[in-house]
Amino acid sequence: MKNLIRSTIAAVSVLAFAGVSQSADIIVEADPVVQLQAPNFSWTGMYAGIQGGYFDTSVDSAPGSQSSGNLGGYAGYNYQINNRFVLGVEGDYNKAFGTYGGFGYELSSFGSLRGRAGYAMDRTMVFATGGLALMDYERSTGAGDPGLETGYALGAGVEHMFMDNISAKAEYLYMNFSDTFEDVGAPAGISTDIHNVRVGVGYHF
Repeated sequence: MKNLIRSTIAAVSVLAFAGVSQSADIIVEADPVVQLQAPNFSWTGMYAGIQGGYFDTSVDSAPGSQSSGNLGGYAGYNYQINNRFVLGVEGDYNKAFGTYGGFGYELSSFGSLRGRAGYAMDRTMVFATGGLALMDYERSTGAGDPGLETGYALGAGVEHMFMDNISAKAEYLYMNFSDTFEDVGAPAGISTDIHNVRVGVGYHF
């Protein structure tokens, strides 16, 4: 009987040792941690916003200038390429305030239709812009109506997305118009310049 008990204990010990050894040999490989990287922000899409700023306009051979505030809106479309480069088109319209001292006409509004080329650093983009410029001078004490004038616009700025749909921008725009005021008897070659610094807040659809 004692021999049977000893044999049973020995057998159980061998089996237990074998089980522990096999368990030790089992290597459980944990699944690798999958690191999810948030996708880069995309500037692609339509947008619209409001803007305000400060402008200065002067006319060749006319005394003085008109410097005051402007308020308006803008809308456009962006298309992002390779997560870095952004191409787009933007139009804007601005109401001009103030008076032109010493001149019989004053700037009432101006706007533009421009292309934009930007470089995006995730939610921040720097851009250059250029295209068609428009302006409208109205009579104050002068005779006749100068009418709508066309020219070109060049500028640059920076824009940042504070939320997925809300951005803010700051930009400078230079506008030049040649052969202006011919409708009220001015000789050819009279040009008009507008310098405009503005900030805006836009909603991206």
